[in-house]
Amino acid sequence: MMYRTVSQIESAISILASWFPNFFTRIELPETSVEGRTVSALRLRAGGGSSRRGVLVVGGTHARELMNPDAIVDLAIDLFLSYTNGTGHSYGNRSWTAEDIKIILESLDIWLLPCSNPDGRNYVMTADSLWRKNRRQNANTTCMGVDLNRNADIVWGVAQGQTSCSPCSDVYCGPGAFSEPETRNVKWLLDSERILSFVDVHSYSELVLYPWGHAPTQTTDPTKQFTGITTGTCTASIPGSYSEYMPPIDLQRFTTVAHQIASDIQAVRGRQYTVEPSIQLYPTTGTQGDYAYSRHLANAAYEKTYGFTFETGPWAGTVQDSFHPMDPSAIQNDAKAAILSLLQQSVCSIELIGLSLFAKQAPLDALRTVRDRLLATTAAGREWVALFERVQFPLLSVVLKAPKLLESASELLRSLTDWVMKDDVKLDQVDLRRAQQLIRQLAAGTKDRALRADLAAVSTHLSKVAGRPAQAVVAHLLRHRPATAGKQSTKRPAKTTRKRKAEPLKKRHT
Repeated sequence: MMYRTVSQIESAISILASWFPNFFTRIELPETSVEGRTVSALRLRAGGGSSRRGVLVVGGTHARELMNPDAIVDLAIDLFLSYTNGTGHSYGNRSWTAEDIKIILESLDIWLLPCSNPDGRNYVMTADSLWRKNRRQNANTTCMGVDLNRNADIVWGVAQGQTSCSPCSDVYCGPGAFSEPETRNVKWLLDSERILSFVDVHSYSELVLYPWGHAPTQTTDPTKQFTGITTGTCTASIPGSYSEYMPPIDLQRFTTVAHQIASDIQAVRGRQYTVEPSIQLYPTTGTQGDYAYSRHLANAAYEKTYGFTFETGPWAGTVQDSFHPMDPSAIQNDAKAAILSLLQQSVCSIELIGLSLFAKQAPLDALRTVRDRLLATTAAGREWVALFERVQFPLLSVVLKAPKLLESASELLRSLTDWVMKDDVKLDQVDLRRAQQLIRQLAAGTKDRALRADLAAVSTHLSKVAGRPAQAVVAHLLRHRPATAGKQSTKRPAKTTRKRKAEPLKKRHT
């Protein structure tokens, strides 16, 4: 079989960490699998710095999904080679420049858990090619295994949709939330590291999924929150009329990032992945993607983590061929492009530049407050947030290539944070001229017409707010949308008719 065994994956992790310790760190996770196997994660980064934003990529949650663990290992190697050789990297027709890769590796801590369920993978490769769960011996039954993607502490044990409390079911949620060492390892990584983005990579169906899985999403009634749902009932206890709250800014972030991921996948070889909340596939509870996002809502001590699920590859006519294509390389390129797209969108240019300027976190926290608690409260304000998020990475690439531009951007960031933290400080003509000059220089450094349109929108509104204190400027942005054609840069790929219902549902669960 062309897929790596469990020992080969573990060996690849160990070799990378041993041979290239400046880039890779192997982390032996605190718990062995049910059958006693070591579970290892790999951290990839370049350069120095602490308190970096982290991205956690998990593969192999479901044993029979063999393609993705290999793709995650290969992605680590691809990024390392690109960085050390100073070259860009392409998957099909989607390319990232050497500067893109450099920014990603020097600003993020990339945590890779290629094979979270080694017992299950070993069983698939030696005994039952369609085994899904881990290898737990369930009490008082001859049935084996827990579905690790139903075992997380998010509406756990609510048996509706594709979640069951029956130990013999393929979607058995286990005897308790985080009852399994394999899921506790994922939780440990989320607890231990600063994870801002999370993805659990599955197959198949060609989907990019985001929360929620247990109920439809609504953005108007924050009293409807999963923490009020009775769990562990082993019944379908969520009313059909119930909708789960998500702040509008978070829903915007999920959909914007997901559609860009789908666009980057499509650029590889034309495959059109569908973007949707998980419940549109079918209702689920206890999933890892939902849990990663839900943590900060259940416990304010946790940072917000945007949790996604990818479903790589199409229905291929049979269950066997869909999970284990004879040549998975094209699908693996889709997966690697999807993960790299998420990594790129997890970079924060303000944080990357700001951490080199400020000894304390307070100035950056002040900017986040403006974004998350002020601009996020209106549709116009959220459009400004979306504009910034779509331009920051390409502009960062321009800035980092030119030391003078970087110096100008740093000086403006200092002025901006001072202006935000002291409301009596006004945006004076000197700062305005510096900002307008920087915008012109940035526009000259790119050929992207949509990006230039976004910059022009910023320039237009800057001229309208000169001489105003921060509070008045925010009020202006809350009322006035950016008039820009730049939204074309995040064009959504067309939906396609999905074929996943053509095969037996009992054999196919996310």
